[in-house]
Amino acid sequence: MPQSGERGPQGGPAPSSESSYLWAPSPQAGPAQQPPSPWSNALPPNQQQGGPRHAAQRGHHPGYHQGAGSQIGPMGQPVQQEPTWQYPPIPIPQPPGSNRRRKQQQRARGLLIGLVVLAVLVVGSGVTLLVRFAGDDAPQATNSPSAAPSETPSDSPSAGPSTTPSEPAPTAEDEVLTANKLYSVGPIASSKCAEPPFAPVNITSTRNYYAHLLPCLDRTWSLAMQKAGLGFRSPKTIVYNGRLSSPCGLQRGVRAAYCAANATIYLSFALDNRYYRNNPVYARAIMLNTFAHEYGHHVQNLAGILTASVTRQQSMAPNQKLLESRRRELQATCLGAAYLGANAAFIPMRDPLLANWKFLIAHTGDDYARPRVYDHGNRVSNYQWSIAGYNSKQPNKCNTYTADEARVA
Repeated sequence: MPQSGERGPQGGPAPSSESSYLWAPSPQAGPAQQPPSPWSNALPPNQQQGGPRHAAQRGHHPGYHQGAGSQIGPMGQPVQQEPTWQYPPIPIPQPPGSNRRRKQQQRARGLLIGLVVLAVLVVGSGVTLLVRFAGDDAPQATNSPSAAPSETPSDSPSAGPSTTPSEPAPTAEDEVLTANKLYSVGPIASSKCAEPPFAPVNITSTRNYYAHLLPCLDRTWSLAMQKAGLGFRSPKTIVYNGRLSSPCGLQRGVRAAYCAANATIYLSFALDNRYYRNNPVYARAIMLNTFAHEYGHHVQNLAGILTASVTRQQSMAPNQKLLESRRRELQATCLGAAYLGANAAFIPMRDPLLANWKFLIAHTGDDYARPRVYDHGNRVSNYQWSIAGYNSKQPNKCNTYTADEARVA
């Protein structure tokens, strides 16, 4: 990706490239080229659109410190008690076009978000599921892993003629995952909601943002559930600072999370505020995408997909557990993008917000994780499922459970 001042992908000037959209226009461009900020009413009068609010885009930023921290339970590994091991979070790099780090332009350092890590607690016959977004330093992406080598064949002769094993009969969980009623609803309806006009400058404003966004997703997905003949209830949202206990474990303030045990989305003020101070437009893309993705897990929960997926995952081999995790996470990504696509005209999803979102979804995935675990999907898969959801607006285009393995790599 070209950095600020570099040439574009076709050899032309950078303003024609994607990076030119990722930052607010400079004051010299004039107010006519600066669309009204949907967040301006959350800012002090001297920090609204066109004023010091854009000092960060002009190279004067308050400093950005990348977060880190452990998270509970590697996805795809159900356990009988609360996990105690640590699992490295997955980062997303900073968008191109920044003037903030000219001394480090040859190092890819990123804004932090992650995809999702599940902690699954099996309690009796119930399943407690935690889905988290996380952040950490962003190493350079490398190629996806090759397939694991097969074992050396034995020289011993077989006892008799081999028979082709028959395909296992589909289970009830398979039916829920591959032929869910959710897939029959067609394009989801628009909620006709604009992006909430609250910037994450403080915890109250951040709570207002999500409090206004939640009814919008409720409206769209309640209609979809009704059309599918499935029950609906709104998830709870909790915006917190610091640390917070939940039925799914300790929320540590550096990631967003969906807890299926109490159908609650946990959102970190510190994380949103950090993104906002670094790049307000990119923060908007992250907040919208993160919340839509977490709500996608709530949709999976309502449709029975989460429970079915975790249930069948318990009897799988390790590599298949990772594959199951990727199917689950990429579907939530696709469902979240379907909401954004259905409401694109009203949010509105247009540049520079749209370009920031496109950069975000193209630079999200296992490619950036250390160590590599391959439980979220690589950046190509994340991009493809995001675009599929956004363009189609249909849950049936998010059926990762019937997709070839290459599409959920």
